[in-house]
Amino acid sequence: MDNRKHLHIPDNFAFIIRSGGGNLRYSEFKVSYAIAIGGVMNIALIAHNHCGMVNLFSRKKAFVQGLVEKAGWNPEWAEEHFMNFAPMFEIGNEIDFVIIEAKRLRLRYPKICIAPLFYRIEDNLLYLIKE
Repeated sequence: MDNRKHLHIPDNFAFIIRSGGGNLRYSEFKVSYAIAIGGVMNIALIAHNHCGMVNLFSRKKAFVQGLVEKAGWNPEWAEEHFMNFAPMFEIGNEIDFVIIEAKRLRLRYPKICIAPLFYRIEDNLLYLIKE
C-alpha cells in the first residue's frame, strides 16, 4: 500500500492489489477473481520495512487527530473508527506477518504458488524470504 514506491512492471503483466501490511484477509474476493477470471497462477506477496501497520496502536492519537482536522470528523467517531478497524489491520512484524499470510493463502488456494517477499526501503531491493 506504500505510496513511496512504484512497481515498474510491464503492462498487462500482473494484477496488483495494494493492501496495508500485505494483508489480503479483506481482499480475498479480489484474489479469487484474479485467479478464477484472470488466470493468475502465482502470487508475489510483498511486505516492506517501516510499515505503518506495525505498531498501529501507537498512531491512534495521530489517526484520530488527522480525521478530525483533515476530514471534519467528530473526535468520538474517529476514535471509534480506529478502535473498530485497527485490530483487523495491525500486523505486528512485517516479515513474520507476510510468512503467515503466505501460509494462510496457500491453504486457501493450494494450486497457486505464493512467494513471500520483503522490500527494504533503504536499498530498494526485493528479497525472497526463506521460510
